[in-house]
Amino acid sequence: MQEYVKPSTRSEWLAYWISNVGSPPMMALAGLIVTATLLPPEGVWRWIAIYTVCAIGIPMGYLGYLLRHGRISDMDVTRREQRARPLIVTLSGLVAAELLFIMGGAPLPFRILASASLAQAVLVFLITLQWKISMHTSTAAGMTVLILSVAGLAAAPVAFSVPLIAWSRIKLRRHTLMQTLAGMCLGIGVFLTAILLATKS
Repeated sequence: MQEYVKPSTRSEWLAYWISNVGSPPMMALAGLIVTATLLPPEGVWRWIAIYTVCAIGIPMGYLGYLLRHGRISDMDVTRREQRARPLIVTLSGLVAAELLFIMGGAPLPFRILASASLAQAVLVFLITLQWKISMHTSTAAGMTVLILSVAGLAAAPVAFSVPLIAWSRIKLRRHTLMQTLAGMCLGIGVFLTAILLATKS
């Protein structure tokens, strides 16, 4: 499988933009903001700022550093063997967000977001050592589950983002169908488990 396709046709450009808009940082931010809109406004922006800096800003900043120094092929980190360091930095940022949320008494949906994202990142890291699972679809599926859990069926249209993102990754030859499906299953499974555990405790 060719690992990287530079968009040239209309459908490839469409896939390119869907892939970028549906990237893990963008989907995580979307899940964070949607969750925040359904919570009491007091202090909510503090939690958004903490998560954005730790779980999104730090990993994205590190990716930019690696790209500038030629240590990764692109911001998607298309090559599996280049993903270890970015994932370790991502894990560090997620651990920091999780600890700050716990110590600061963040609202339950935010704690679920942090815990599930951390667990998902650990599993993605372990899988990536041997196989290239789709982080795009795992994040999109996980955030879809979280949004549906807090917003209900009114947010059902967000579920269409998952197959769209999967299509874009396959179209650009960044992943196979199996890799995108595995990502979806991972995201759904991790976030559903986190929600069930949190609501039962």
